[in-house]
Amino acid sequence: MKNSLTQIDTLIISDLHLGFKFCRAEKLIEVLKNYNYKRLILNGDIFDDLNFNRLNSEHWDVLSYIRHASKTKEVVWIVGNHDGQAQILSKLVGLKVRNYYIWQEKNKKCLAIHGHQFDRLISKNPLISYVAGWLYYGIKFFEHNNQVVTDWIRHTNRSWLRLSDEVSKKAIWFGRWHKADFVFCGHTHQALELKKSDIYYYNSGSWVDSPSTLITIKDGEIKLVNFK
Repeated sequence: MKNSLTQIDTLIISDLHLGFKFCRAEKLIEVLKNYNYKRLILNGDIFDDLNFNRLNSEHWDVLSYIRHASKTKEVVWIVGNHDGQAQILSKLVGLKVRNYYIWQEKNKKCLAIHGHQFDRLISKNPLISYVAGWLYYGIKFFEHNNQVVTDWIRHTNRSWLRLSDEVSKKAIWFGRWHKADFVFCGHTHQALELKKSDIYYYNSGSWVDSPSTLITIKDGEIKLVNFK
């Protein structure tokens, strides 16, 4: 007998990178089917790029799931730096795609934005950013399931940690400007929860590394949930 679905109000995922070799699409579908929610927020970098020839059957299954969910639930797609322009993406996926999104949870104001807008390396040195990402996932490719080196890079590399810190600080400032109580980002692939005086910041991690992370909200309670 199947277990009943976990009931929540809002589910937030980001950085799926559909079309990318390390996208954990099959695991994501397995996880999503365990939840019943009112709102699904796709917080950027759902695609790795807009070359649909790179999508395999599991990646198409994710898109099919999203289309099906949008018929009965609120689905919010927020553009990421890998997704292209919001106007183009809206036409491709048949959903309104936003640069950021604001909503209410139990009288608390929430704001979701992908976070690449706060990344100086992408805006000023896109080539360096691209090469660094290419090297990281090149190492990951040769490691296969043994992620000792890439895990070490993510948890100890100063540039990587500075990126997470930079995005969180600027996102909190952006949230404060919008008078938000909670701010949700992706982009850094670093799952994170922190509080700065009057505002809470959450990062939903990614679905190209293990463990992968999503965020659930139920009755105003926010949780980061990991899946290996």
